[in-house]
Amino acid sequence: MKARSIKLAAVVLATAPVVAAGAVNTVTASAATPSHVTEVMKILTTGKLAGSGEQPKFTNSSWTVHKGQTVTVKIVSFDDGAAALMGKYMKYTKVMGTSTGKETVAGKPVGMVSDINVSHTFTVVGLGFNMPIPVAPTGKSVTVVATFTPNKVGTFTWNCFAPCGTGSTGMSGAMKTNDWMTGKIKVVK
Repeated sequence: MKARSIKLAAVVLATAPVVAAGAVNTVTASAATPSHVTEVMKILTTGKLAGSGEQPKFTNSSWTVHKGQTVTVKIVSFDDGAAALMGKYMKYTKVMGTSTGKETVAGKPVGMVSDINVSHTFTVVGLGFNMPIPVAPTGKSVTVVATFTPNKVGTFTWNCFAPCGTGSTGMSGAMKTNDWMTGKIKVVK
């Protein structure tokens, strides 16, 4: 019986408040950082951007992950409009920076999406990561999944490089508006 009461006393002491220099703090165990996280985003086509009318919009546009953490990005797109990539943006037809060199589109692994079938991209230039998002079937959605591991700390801007906005080049309006076709990825230690 004595051994049990000693163990119980040790548990009580380990979780009791600690008083030092007049301050009261509670000793708590910090939660371990998970080795893998999944960030889910959607591309909706029902957003109305002031001055631009109806524009597609990414949800969950900013998030925080840890350096060295495996991150799965799952994007569910409802946009059935194409925004063909041309010129300097053609390189974003290719999947870049993923763990396998591929992404899955509707469950099938692919290394690129045809330039005329791209609807959007999810591109984090500072991390060398790119997911081309194909056109969704009319009235349905397409799910695109890719996994990467950030190797540096900082705040990185992501952009869509498919010209799906307003203006003569399609790169205005939602394309330059935070929480629409651009956002932030914060990578912490």
